[in-house]
Amino acid sequence: MMNINDMEELSSIEKEKIKRWQKITDEKGNGDVYAKAQFNICITLHEKGYVEEALELWHKIQRSDNAALYAKSQRGIAIILYEKGDIEGALVAWRNIEYSDDIEEYVQAKREISDILYKRGDIEEALEIWHSIRRSDSLEIYSKAQLNIGTALYEKNDIEGAVEAWKNIERLFDSALYARAQIGIGIALVENNDVNGALIAWKNINEKDDAEIYSQAQYNIGLTLYKKGDKKPALLFLDAVSKADSPDTYAKSRYLASKILKEQNEYQSALKYLCDINNFDDVKIYAQAELLIAYLMKNIGSHIGFLEALHRIKRDDHAIHYAFAQWLIGFDFKKTGDTEKAIKIWSGILFSDDSKIYKSAQYKIGQLLICDHESKKYTEARNAFINAESAYTYETYCYKKICDLLLDAKLEAVGKKAWQLLDKTLEIVEILQLDFGQDSNEEKSPERKLAHYTSTDTANLLLEVNEEKKLPSAFRLNTINNVNDPSEGQLLHNYLKGGKEQSFHTPDFDDKLHAFIGCFTFNHDSLNQFRLYGKQDNKEASGVSLVFQKEFFQSYNSLEGLSFLSLKSEVQSLNNHTVVNKQSIIEKKTDDKISLSKKPVMRCVYLDPNSDYIHLAQRNRLTFFREFGDEKIKTSNGNIDIIWADVEWEKYKFELRSKAKDFEKAFKELKVIYKELTKHLADLESFESDILIDISTLTNEILLPLKYLIKHSAFQEEQECRMVYITSLDDPKVKMDFGKFLYVEYEPEVKAHLDKIYIAPAASHYEPYFAKLLCGKNDMGKKIKIEPSNNPYRQTS
Repeated sequence: MMNINDMEELSSIEKEKIKRWQKITDEKGNGDVYAKAQFNICITLHEKGYVEEALELWHKIQRSDNAALYAKSQRGIAIILYEKGDIEGALVAWRNIEYSDDIEEYVQAKREISDILYKRGDIEEALEIWHSIRRSDSLEIYSKAQLNIGTALYEKNDIEGAVEAWKNIERLFDSALYARAQIGIGIALVENNDVNGALIAWKNINEKDDAEIYSQAQYNIGLTLYKKGDKKPALLFLDAVSKADSPDTYAKSRYLASKILKEQNEYQSALKYLCDINNFDDVKIYAQAELLIAYLMKNIGSHIGFLEALHRIKRDDHAIHYAFAQWLIGFDFKKTGDTEKAIKIWSGILFSDDSKIYKSAQYKIGQLLICDHESKKYTEARNAFINAESAYTYETYCYKKICDLLLDAKLEAVGKKAWQLLDKTLEIVEILQLDFGQDSNEEKSPERKLAHYTSTDTANLLLEVNEEKKLPSAFRLNTINNVNDPSEGQLLHNYLKGGKEQSFHTPDFDDKLHAFIGCFTFNHDSLNQFRLYGKQDNKEASGVSLVFQKEFFQSYNSLEGLSFLSLKSEVQSLNNHTVVNKQSIIEKKTDDKISLSKKPVMRCVYLDPNSDYIHLAQRNRLTFFREFGDEKIKTSNGNIDIIWADVEWEKYKFELRSKAKDFEKAFKELKVIYKELTKHLADLESFESDILIDISTLTNEILLPLKYLIKHSAFQEEQECRMVYITSLDDPKVKMDFGKFLYVEYEPEVKAHLDKIYIAPAASHYEPYFAKLLCGKNDMGKKIKIEPSNNPYRQTS
């Protein structure tokens, strides 16, 4: 028998009680009293920390003595073994408890067993136990089980099952669990594109249920309304979030509110919201807030405020946001001409901070070094480009070759011109790329949507869901060889050489640099394009126009290079004591994906080979009248009505005129640089022919991004924008239907990104079928519209 007197943690009263309980034995007919005495001793010892002694005594209590106390003792044993790390022993003890022993203890044991099973990945077994817990057993444990079932099913992507389980939890018994269930229901319904259902679930939560979860619900409602474009009511819900209840949610709500106010050009109000956020609430959101403060300060003309906000962000707050702040500070130094400080700041950004920002910083360092023809740090520039090559594949491919030319004294002059040619090409591409970034207002931007004309059969394949037939099909970029313009790919070089060609020959087939294109237009409902491209079985105007939202395309990203050229880089040599960042070697991986991720879209340029006429693809005036109809606004004196379509058209025309001037200036400069480079090449007749061929090849590679964006003015009416992908035919992405199609597949799903479908005049009978295909909503939670074409067309038999 244990010596109670040696247990110093026990008080004298407790010792006396234990001694009295010890006198009770398990003699015949005394089992129940004995069990109670032993149980009382165990509880006392366990509370005072004498775990082993309690464990020994609990094992002595038998079911035959007292079933209920046996169940409690087994649970006590399980808890001790679990705390000691003996999980299997704990499970055995919990499983010893039967329903007939004690219902409450039995259900508690099932909950604890299932929790352990779930944590170690035995999800199916845990689900089986949770499902066996009935409402009549214990409403509390039943509710917790239903919450767990919902969570497990949600993680298994069984959205409907998760929602069904969460709906079984009632506020009447446990309002906190009810609130958690409603939060889960809302999140799940959003993923199922039932935004309205999600809003109802979150609005079901009261502050009295659970103050913290209530704040989360208010934030979720605000975020969802913001995404729907309902910004004013979104602000009301965001303002309802309390800092005392949930500091991190409060920080997120203030940040989102400031973002909304920024988009409404209410910069001062936005700054007030941002100043409410500190790094004690949420360090990540705090760092984001400082970045937004910097943006706002820059836009209101406070350069000092811009820099102060950036300098407040520390690596300890959030490494990624710190790196981005340093990246922006470096740009500020570059802008003021202090390249040394810019390079120093960018050199301080670590790969471990953020790989993308690090690579971008290395790329910018390379660009600064390569253009410094006095210090001639071309080797350092090349090393920086190597560190950046996985994010700037095409650019670094060209820059490294240019560095090699610059390092050769006899070829340095050619290298300088090649550098100028690349620099100007990249400038022009940036002018032509459509801006689908966060700062472009999707509600107001006139170029926020693009259309693609196709047949009804193809549209059906893109929209129908049929797993057996592997539908829906992916959107395709088709080979450039399929286009109807014989001048494709030749106009650029013809322009640069100053030629006035009237006829064009079929260029030599290049299996290493083959172009695939996806064609889009600003004209969503064009009769001419319906007749040419939107037709079924070669019957004019019998197809559809698929209007895509901007999310279908890659947004502008200043931290990445041109993603539409897949050039195979040469194997890097590490001789001549070249120092290369080891991480850049680790990062080199073959892109073996079989479909294209999101790509940018560029507007085409229409060129007349016989004159200086240049036109950038753009919307026409008619499209504004079709968008705004007969909407009018009154002047300040209220007497004259102004047509809203004309207001928007004039604003758009002004913006495009500015862009066109920038393009024309850069394009003419490109021509001058090209001629100077050609002259330098002509002066190198004494060089080996293979070197001259390599330089000529490099020149063509530099111009590749523009090659398929220059179109003949005869096709100007199409106002085309293009998604281009240039790669080798041995790229695993390139697929073939022999004799019919050569193409690459585009990863983003068509239906998820559609805004509207226009049905051509001769395809009106397909409207109910498309209505069936488009049941449900797109990824933005909006119903996809179907509209008949506004153009009259007499159908012929």
